[in-house]
Amino acid sequence: MNTVQIDTLADHAEVIPTLAEWFKSEWAEYYALRTLDEIAEDFYTDLNRNRLPVRLVAFLAGELVGTIVLREYALAGYPEYQPGLGGLYVPEPYRKRGIGTELIRSGMETARALGYQTLYTTTSTAEGILERLAWEPMGAVLHHGEPIAVYRYNINEGQG
Repeated sequence: MNTVQIDTLADHAEVIPTLAEWFKSEWAEYYALRTLDEIAEDFYTDLNRNRLPVRLVAFLAGELVGTIVLREYALAGYPEYQPGLGGLYVPEPYRKRGIGTELIRSGMETARALGYQTLYTTTSTAEGILERLAWEPMGAVLHHGEPIAVYRYNINEGQG
């Protein structure tokens, strides 16, 4: 298998239209009232390397295969969970190949490089990956009426 290459979106802004298509397709209800151009505008705010938000993108043999973002909050409405790692997406054909794990690991390293001590995330699907990477479960919160798991990672103590 080829090695996954992870870079900042700031180095690959040309993939923004693909990211917009992915997100509109995967979270159709959430993005129902927004055009692809409006969704793409959100990604342009992630074109940072040294300050939040920093979006990372994964490539396999030159093909875009995933994304994640290090942002101010793990979940809107919960300011105590900051900074946050979120927006993890890997297209179906590339899942279960370790790409999500590498994106999370790279997000953790980005947070460390930016000087953060603690990192938070929420998930309803990636609990196994997070626990393998030594994230600590913190319980759950309601998000759009559904419970979602909250995790914390102590950057100074973790092995990541």
